[in-house]
Amino acid sequence: MAVFLLLIFSYKRELNFEQTELPNVTVFVPFFNEEKSALINTLNSLDQQIFPNKLQILLINDGSTNETPNDVLNWLKLKRNHDFIMLNKEINDGRKGFALDYALDLQIASGEIYVVVDSDTSVNINGIHELVLKMESDERYAAVCGFIAPDNHQDNYLAKMQHYEHIGYYGAIRSAQDKLGLVPVLAGAFVAHRASVVNEIGGWSEWLVEDIAWCWKAIASNYRTGYAPKAIAKTKCPTTHVSLFNQRRRWARGRVEAYLAAWKVSNSSGLISTPWFLITTLQYLFPPSILMLPILLYFNLYVPIYLGILSSIIYYILFSKFQKTYPSHNCKNSVNIISISVSTFILELIVWGPNILGYLDEVLRKKKHWLTR
Repeated sequence: MAVFLLLIFSYKRELNFEQTELPNVTVFVPFFNEEKSALINTLNSLDQQIFPNKLQILLINDGSTNETPNDVLNWLKLKRNHDFIMLNKEINDGRKGFALDYALDLQIASGEIYVVVDSDTSVNINGIHELVLKMESDERYAAVCGFIAPDNHQDNYLAKMQHYEHIGYYGAIRSAQDKLGLVPVLAGAFVAHRASVVNEIGGWSEWLVEDIAWCWKAIASNYRTGYAPKAIAKTKCPTTHVSLFNQRRRWARGRVEAYLAAWKVSNSSGLISTPWFLITTLQYLFPPSILMLPILLYFNLYVPIYLGILSSIIYYILFSKFQKTYPSHNCKNSVNIISISVSTFILELIVWGPNILGYLDEVLRKKKHWLTR
């Protein structure tokens, strides 16, 4: 956390980057048995995108067995603002990366930028434009992700805490990391990739958590990764303990996958990435809320209370800085910032077990499957 604070306070003013000509974009939207309303909402948001060129949008039916593919075909019968192409992959292989690589192998993607959008994610009207602007601001960017927040945060307390996590913790950390050009965990629900880099280092099907591992491979190959906070999208978050448990277990495994991906590029890149991997491992396996428990048992109630207050103050400073930089991101007052700090602290405790299991899954080389499918 101290490292992140140093980064956050080294912020420089955002550059106003504009470009008259932007590259062509291909959008990948893989879906498997997605609920009709969620997918159609995603498609409507993509069709409404304001962009100087027509978007090529590949809808990848990843072996769905429900009626949603027919609903998509009916939606496509009406005239659309952008070019939609329906692809049908007969068998679902259990991982999003396989669906993305299936579309790549067809060699019909014409864009210089590939944007991946999850089938339950709605993109703001200028979201893709902001992603591409960020990507084009530095030719070394291999990938850039946007600002994503759950739109089902009113469902229950789990969804509310994840909402605060996304608009606070993830946004603040990625903004700090972006200053170094090294955002190690991109939000796979809304992320842009440079097509030439994808062609150079390969696609996504090798990994269970393709967004994290591909990102580390790109960084290990001497590329940069970035964050575009003005590229805003809304998505769905888990609303049950089981689904949240499975999601975080999968994400934790992805961190180990990413570390191994760096080693596969070269021994030097593996060594360079080791300190960061160790830091994140300690952070997720031994969060402050867990470390406080033995202190509570050994000493007394006051020590962990003081530690909890200290952690909350650190989170508060971090998120306040992020909010001052990007005031439109729903952290509108001190009450929200306090809620972000408390929610982040509690979530560390809730997802501690899934984090450990996720690391063990990769170490023990268990079969890779989505867990939620």
